[in-house]
Amino acid sequence: MDQQCRIRGGTAGRRPPPGDPWLDSAQIYPMPAEKIERADYILLTHIHFDHADSTGAVQERFPEAKIFVGDLAAEPLCRIYRLNLEKIYRVRGGETYEFSDVKIEAVSGRHTESKSGSRYLEGSNRKGDGTLDPAMWYGSLEMLNYRITMADGSTMVIWGGMTTEEQVNRMKAYGNNDVAVMHVSPKQDSSLFSELVKSINPKVVIPHHYDLWDVMFTEHPEMLKDSPLPPEKMNETYILGRIKETLEEECPGTFFFVAEHQKWYRFGLAVRECEET
Repeated sequence: MDQQCRIRGGTAGRRPPPGDPWLDSAQIYPMPAEKIERADYILLTHIHFDHADSTGAVQERFPEAKIFVGDLAAEPLCRIYRLNLEKIYRVRGGETYEFSDVKIEAVSGRHTESKSGSRYLEGSNRKGDGTLDPAMWYGSLEMLNYRITMADGSTMVIWGGMTTEEQVNRMKAYGNNDVAVMHVSPKQDSSLFSELVKSINPKVVIPHHYDLWDVMFTEHPEMLKDSPLPPEKMNETYILGRIKETLEEECPGTFFFVAEHQKWYRFGLAVRECEET
């Protein structure tokens, strides 16, 4: 197994492919598209701005890159970012795409839920002029996760969205992996998240999407009103620590690794000497 991975803003990617590009316009850890060395495949879990806003810039830099996006969201994505549709793969959960260097399996997911709900032409789905915001609407409506199998047989799961019993059961069909890049959230039940990790069964879990919290809660303090934790614990240090502690107890065979942003990591076979018993 030999994988390379770099965390960029709230998302993660490997070379190839990057996933959910939000680069130079990102609120945290911005990165110019010019610094992306290579992109053969771009996998979009959904088209909210913080996951798709740099898709056009990446395609302009790498015009031959294959872009995977949900079937319903493909048309608004092309329209918003003026994409070349000839490089678009309209994806549905359960489909598999095989190439000479990689196999990509799409898995149906669900975006996280809010207490107020999400309705057509209401709330964040409505622009200031009263028209539909297609990125927000289709971004909440359609969510995909992926399992990537490299040419050497190693696997990486890209998972995000709502941690539910349904997802725990669904992901059992995509278990036994090397690396899982997983969305973590203050809304998640730690034990249920551990069950999801058991289903995916990775050697390494890399969390993502946690680095937005401090900015988001500062700009929108009203979001803390119905939070499951007291305000002083709604931060990445406490929540990542809690997740790490739970996984160490319930998933001892999985290593929880918080990667440094915009830094390359290589995951491969390692051997270490053990103490004699």
